[in-house]
Amino acid sequence: MHRLSVALLLVAALAVAACGTQSSTSGSGTTGSAPTIHFAKTKFLLHAGLALGAFHRYVYKPFRAGAFRDPLHHRVALVRAAAAGLFVVHEVRIAAQDARASPALSKLFSPLTRFAGLVSAFATRARSGQLDSSALQGASGAADAIRSAASSAGAPITERAPPAIP
Repeated sequence: MHRLSVALLLVAALAVAACGTQSSTSGSGTTGSAPTIHFAKTKFLLHAGLALGAFHRYVYKPFRAGAFRDPLHHRVALVRAAAAGLFVVHEVRIAAQDARASPALSKLFSPLTRFAGLVSAFATRARSGQLDSSALQGASGAADAIRSAASSAGAPITERAPPAIP
């Protein structure tokens, strides 16, 4: 039984080592080239889906529903939106690196970084209690542009239910 456990741990360790997220590119050795990321398109779809799902569920839809104006729920909604904003920025940055590593999705790198900047600015303001509806509308437009461009590149993004934010 002990040998079986050791064998399973060894196989698991080898599997984890083989599934590394990044490795350096070989070839021309040019500086600034995109890193090689295994399953970049799949990872892009996962992280972009989580980011867009969290943005719409915890930031955009509550804003449109007026949750940030309701005095009883205002503070909770703002804290939730700020936390979701941090999550969205994190996931978008990972998706941007995955897009950069994929020839089919490399055009999405700039729109993703723009979206991350807009959401980050909104989250910073939300934490301090200030709301900027034009920034939120801009972020929503950027999210729609990303979804459209990804579909055109053959990678339609499906929004995923992110983990619950308290």
